[in-house]
Amino acid sequence: MKKKVLISTGGSGGHVLPAITIYNHLKNTHETLISTDIRGLAYLDKNYKVFIINTPKLNNYFLLPYSFLKIFFLTIKSFFLLKKNKISILISTGGYMSLPICLAAKILGIKIFLIEPNMVLGRANKFFLYFAKRLLCYSKELINLPKKFEHKQTIVMPLI
Repeated sequence: MKKKVLISTGGSGGHVLPAITIYNHLKNTHETLISTDIRGLAYLDKNYKVFIINTPKLNNYFLLPYSFLKIFFLTIKSFFLLKKNKISILISTGGYMSLPICLAAKILGIKIFLIEPNMVLGRANKFFLYFAKRLLCYSKELINLPKKFEHKQTIVMPLI
């Protein structure tokens, strides 16, 4: 039986395009699904099985209580999504959108692999490095990578 992989991606092309590349690489050997927010749907056609996790940004202090409440409920939704689909591996391209799905994966003990498609380690990926098996990135010179996590870093050729 094929392992089930969920690729979690934010809504920008810089996150979605590497996710599509990984999806196409894994689709013949794994049952592969994608989760994104509303913005990410613009890059995905009907050939992909997509779950929408529309996570709010955490940059509006006035709406912060609402945002945290929504993230809590999206984490519960993600928990049941991962459990129902029997996901065994989560690959996240980072971004704030990944918060609920990565939290749910951690709770369920699902293996988490992070991809940093930029030269600067993002806040979400930095937070989830504690729980991730590996961090895939394009350079050994990744900015903001704490020394204690350098052993998790794997350098790959650019995915797009």
